[in-house]
Parts: sequence; C-alpha cells; structure tokens
Amino acid sequence: MVKGTQFVGGSGELSTKTKIDLSGTPSRSSRSSHLEQTTGSVTTMDEVLLTVVHQLDAGSRARIAHLAESAAAADGYDALSEHKRLELTLAMHRSTDAAVPRGTAAGLALSEGDDEHGDAGDDRHHQFAAVFACLADVAEPVGYAQVSSAGTKGGFGVELVLHPHYRDPALGIADALLATALSEADRLRGSAAGVGADAVRYWAPHAGRSSDALAASHGLHPERDLIQMRRPLPAEDEPTDIATRTFVPGVDEDAWLYVNNRAFATHPEQGNWTLATLLEREAEPWFDPTGLLLHEEQGRVVASCWTKVHPHTSPPMGEIYVISVDPDFRGRGLGRAMTLAGLDSLAGAGLRVGMLYVDGGNSALSLYRSIGFTEDHADRAYVHSVGSVGSVGSSGSIDLERPIG
Repeated sequence: MVKGTQFVGGSGELSTKTKIDLSGTPSRSSRSSHLEQTTGSVTTMDEVLLTVVHQLDAGSRARIAHLAESAAAADGYDALSEHKRLELTLAMHRSTDAAVPRGTAAGLALSEGDDEHGDAGDDRHHQFAAVFACLADVAEPVGYAQVSSAGTKGGFGVELVLHPHYRDPALGIADALLATALSEADRLRGSAAGVGADAVRYWAPHAGRSSDALAASHGLHPERDLIQMRRPLPAEDEPTDIATRTFVPGVDEDAWLYVNNRAFATHPEQGNWTLATLLEREAEPWFDPTGLLLHEEQGRVVASCWTKVHPHTSPPMGEIYVISVDPDFRGRGLGRAMTLAGLDSLAGAGLRVGMLYVDGGNSALSLYRSIGFTEDHADRAYVHSVGSVGSVGSSGSIDLERPIG
C-alpha cells in the first residue's frame, strides 16, 4: 500500500512521502507506476528512508563523500564518475546562493555533451537531484543516487552508490534507489524545457549480471560499454622517441583546445570544450601540468597526451586521460607515439600500472592491445526513453573515446 504525506525538507522544498515495504517486493501505487512527488520526495521502506532533494548543504555533501569513500575503499575504484563529482560542486554553489564559478558552469555544460551555446547556469539545461537511502533515525546514508541532466542534447544520467554492507539485491535498496532516480529524471524532464534529448542513462561501474538484471527490471537495455584497459609499467618493450614538452598553464590553453575540439568534433563528451571547461579541469586537485604532454610541428601543437594519476585506487594507476591528434596529422602514428610518451611519463612518476578507457566499439581497441593493454572490466550505460520509468523493479564509474592518429 502506498501512503503519501507532505513535509518541508531541510532545503525548504515541499516534498511527498511514499511508503514501500522493504521485506518483499516493493508495493506499487494502483494509480501510477511513478512515485508521487512535487519538488522532492521521501519514500519509507520498512526501516529504510529514501529522500530526494534538489539542493545540497555542507552536511549532505559530507555524507555523500563519506559513503563514496566507504564504497571506494571496498571496491578499489571511485564510487562516482568525474562528471558526477563535478556536478556535486555545482549543486553546492547553487544551494548556498553563491555565484557559480564560470569555469565550473561552462565546464559541466560542455563536458556533458551540451551544445556550444549552452549555459550550465540555466536550470533548464542543468537539473539535479540527489536520492539518499538512510536507515531509520540514522543520518548517514547506506545508498545514494544522483540524477542530472547532461546538457541541451544529452538527456539525463543516473549513478548509484551503495554501502558495501547493503548491496544484497534481496534488500531491494538498489532497486528502490534506481526506481526513484528514474522517476525523478522523468519528472525533471517534464519541467526542463530545453534539456533536449529524451534518453536517460544509468551508468553501472564494473558491470555484470547483477547490474544487467537490475537495469532490465526497470526496462533499460545495454547501450554502450566503456572498457578499462591496463598494462604494466614501464613499457620498456615499446620505446618512443617523439619530441614533447609539458603544458604551460596560462599559455597553452588555446592551442590545446584547438586540437582537442578538432580531434573530438563529433564526440558527445569531449568535443566543443571552451576555455572555461579546461580551466575547470586545471582547478581540480589531481591536475598536474607536467602530465599534459604536447607535440609540436610546423610551429604549432598538433597532438597531446594528458595523463592523470589515481593514487587511491588498488593498485595505484596512471591513466591516459585524453589523447588528441589534429585531423590534418592523422595516419602518421602520432596517437600511438603520444600514448607511449604518456606511459613513459607515468612510469617516471613511479606508477607501475597504466590504464585508459575506450568505448567498446572504438577501432582504437586493436591499437591499445598492440601496445600491451588488456581489458580489465567494463562500465556500462543502460538506456531507454524517459516517460516509461519510475516503476520499482522485481530484482532483489570521463568517458573519453579517443580518436587515434
């Protein structure tokens, strides 16, 4: 039986409460498959409370961070993708009525597939919701779902984080979190004229049979695999002698952006970056200009390899974050040479494992295999059109596709 009441949440939002039985298959409303909600909602499931909010205070942000740290400690990888972590920063700025840093706003708009005229500061283009699953009378969440629009052309993205002790499908926490997140994406889509595409994507890190089953129970099907590949360092079996220099902040931004945007002209995440997008990444704690290598010919930058160190993964890894080659210089092996230069740089920094992500359908897979990379796992996007989501199912991780020159 579904029972609804209204309350005013901590952010001052009028919300709705819906009760679902945690002990068995969650009950559904006879009137609608969607959870009842206005601008936010709370769902109680026996001893578990699901709360949807659209603004974050410092305490909520800290609880998300603590949960993510617990998950990462158990899993050996970040619980939320880079895009979702950046969106949390943007949501915090809005919640405090602080001016959103221009770099953050534009960076999110374009790195998530927005068109080049998009404005992340406009709520029509950037909708956000956080779903917390908490035990009764306990503030710390045992589960979290993040819902956000992906720019004017990107639909909505959903990611889940579950505490390691509460992942048993029989508990139904992941099931209810995903149902609530999908329903919220549906509701936000209806209020977000200008968001654009109808697709909603649920991204599952280290995808497998359990994530496939969870997604299928909500009518989602696999759309895209993002494969993580690894190889040992140093790559002494693959020497490179390409001339490179390191990126100089405040000097090289325009030159790097020119090559990147030409190389990724049709890519949904990496194309159409602006200066603000790049500056936002430069402001991240992990950014190290010595890890961004540039290759010049004819007096200009024509290729680059951007690396990123992950000191807290198990094992610590060095990532080939972005490889870009100007289309005018493709077919000369620059992509391979720059990848090897990046691996050499990471090995010099003391890393013993190199890593990169590539779309499952990217022809660069064969190149990476020839360099010694092997597949470790796949993160998977599940998709359907918003409008048929929100029913509770029956069941119990920057993608950068890299054109290579």
